[in-house]
Amino acid sequence: MSKPDVLPAAFLEPVLSYARERELPADELSDAIRLVLASPSVPAVDFCEYLEQLWALDPVPALGIRLGLACQPQDFGVVGYMVSACGTLGQALLRYHRFHALLQGGLVSRSRMENGALHMAWTQAVANTPRASEYSLAAFVALCQALIGRPIKPIRAGLPFPAPGDAGVYSVLLGCPVDFGCEAIELSIPAHLLALPITSKDSYLLRLLEQQAQALLHQRPQTVDDEAAAFFAQVQEQIVEAMKNGDASAEAVARAMAMSTRSFYRLLSRAGYSYRGLLAHTRHTLARQYLADPALAQTDVALLLGYAEQSSFIRAFRGWTGMTPGAYRQQRSGTATMTGVRRS
Repeated sequence: MSKPDVLPAAFLEPVLSYARERELPADELSDAIRLVLASPSVPAVDFCEYLEQLWALDPVPALGIRLGLACQPQDFGVVGYMVSACGTLGQALLRYHRFHALLQGGLVSRSRMENGALHMAWTQAVANTPRASEYSLAAFVALCQALIGRPIKPIRAGLPFPAPGDAGVYSVLLGCPVDFGCEAIELSIPAHLLALPITSKDSYLLRLLEQQAQALLHQRPQTVDDEAAAFFAQVQEQIVEAMKNGDASAEAVARAMAMSTRSFYRLLSRAGYSYRGLLAHTRHTLARQYLADPALAQTDVALLLGYAEQSSFIRAFRGWTGMTPGAYRQQRSGTATMTGVRRS
């Protein structure tokens, strides 16, 4: 039996806020959503049903657009945290594209650069009702705006259902022409926006990054060569940045340090390091740090370390420690419990 398509439960937060602000008779709906919010995800079919229930209470034009525009990066779960840590909007969108399956398994996307614009299109296997499609489009626009800290004016948007009688409302809310009857959800934005820096801040993310820095500071290998130590620290810092952007290859790190891959490898060798070993050391150190945080699922840890697949992270961690991440967590939890008993 195939796994049901799910969405982050936090995507229902705007539904609660909207019902409250509009003073709708939505007690039953609100109570049901609050129960769902106790879990990290909601089945896509249920998400669509909640939107339809709200629509029945308040059938305003472009309801999904209004709800989606209220989304924040944290509503996107760990993917929201990771794109918030990227350097530019372009890097964030690459990271988002790579891991969007964590948001919705049935989402298929494509993009292309043409005539000074980034053209994106995506389909949703289950969450494909008019309201859910509207929500998806607007939530993505809201995410981009929150990341760069300013409104964006798309070039155009498209939705995969016939034009409603009040189609003009969509253009007003999104600030661009909107086409209907498209084959997919579509959005085009000016290419120059991709170079804008990420300005969004999140307290949880900042705490994770602070933990990163502290863990690496205490785990640096000892060396008597100050020059080698400085180079090690610089490379390790760039590795952490590269993991945020989803490409921790030696080529990406060398490029960030403004040197050729050949020169990068030569300097590493001269300092007594191999890139593979340095990357593994950094990931191993941070993996232990992240696994100590019960708020992070194993899939979240894998993503934070730049792994595209959780299975790759599990294999690597077993190679470092001889146990799986789950077993390490259980062992650590048991040790903490025993320590607590001794102190009581």
